[in-house]
Amino acid sequence: MRVKVCGVTRCEDALFAASRGADFIGLVRAASPRQVAIDTARAIATALPPATLPVLVFHDAPLDEVCATLDTTGIRWVQLHGGETVAYAHDLVLRLPNVPLIRAWEVAGPQAATHLLEHLRAAADTGVRFQVLLLDAPKGRQHPGYGVLGDVSRRCRGQADEIWCAGGLTPENVAAAVRAGDYDGVDVSRGVELRPGVKDQAALARFIAAARAR
Repeated sequence: MRVKVCGVTRCEDALFAASRGADFIGLVRAASPRQVAIDTARAIATALPPATLPVLVFHDAPLDEVCATLDTTGIRWVQLHGGETVAYAHDLVLRLPNVPLIRAWEVAGPQAATHLLEHLRAAADTGVRFQVLLLDAPKGRQHPGYGVLGDVSRRCRGQADEIWCAGGLTPENVAAAVRAGDYDGVDVSRGVELRPGVKDQAALARFIAAARAR
């Protein structure tokens, strides 16, 4: 079970997560209380051990900005967490053909699977295959439930290399969320925080252990 710790803003939190076996560290470049400066993202990426990979998280950012940030930081993984179109993903892959892509998708209800499958198949028709499909619960609205996310994960199996679960995960509920679906990984941010951008290291250690307790 892969674990991505997102919304990291401090090198000490990134290194602690890596020491507990986190596979990915998410560095948010979108407008957010968890946004990191480019210099900070580069410093965190440089400090991480080879087994833990940094990911830049964007939300409808201009392609020039995405490419320039990757060039400046040396980070290779990109997460698209907005309303980016198939054409956007295709243009990004043309400009950065070796960059692995994580496609985040908000799952507001069972109907989300239909729209998501259309998006993934349209992307495949242009030659774009996402390394990771990240199923996320909507922000600020009623959570659809991990059973709903799990159903979507099963319907989308095979449309991306891996499928991950996100949205409201905590050390207390991650094991049940994982059991409800067909997942290769999980993504956590707020569920292991002391405050926005600052991780609760004890909670983070419990989360990683619980995610992998099978």
